[in-house]
Amino acid sequence: MSEDAKQSDTARSAEEKFAEYLALHGKRLTRAQRDLVRYIFSYHDHFTATKLIDDIRDKGLKISRATVYRTLARLVDAGLLRTHRFEDQVAYEHSYGYPEHDHLYCRQCGKIVEFAAPELAELRDRVAREHRFRAESHRFVVTGLCESCALQKARRRKVDFI
Repeated sequence: MSEDAKQSDTARSAEEKFAEYLALHGKRLTRAQRDLVRYIFSYHDHFTATKLIDDIRDKGLKISRATVYRTLARLVDAGLLRTHRFEDQVAYEHSYGYPEHDHLYCRQCGKIVEFAAPELAELRDRVAREHRFRAESHRFVVTGLCESCALQKARRRKVDFI
């Protein structure tokens, strides 16, 4: 199956799951919410609410700011998105249909890199067992500088000494 087909299936599936969630809460899926869910699940990348609003406006979608924020909160509550705090920004990412992973965060440019490290989940599970705790998830974020920002910083230091 092509990557586009997988993303389309995930978007459709997320839309169906969200409609079910809303129905359980006595609400219906509006056209704006449907368009937003389809857009969010049509690609996988971390995003902020502000970036999402800018992106959907660039695509010509007419969805109010209030609808975006309300829908994001409901998608998190429904378990379809999760939030991460990276210093002063809150980023969203898919939690539905996406494997467990951790993050590298560049504190200078804001770049977020995902990586999978099964040994971290194994450590989490071992520590949880030792303490008779049932682990459900974890968040591991390595903060530092990406290669590009580290090189820029090194160049600036050399210039400072000239």
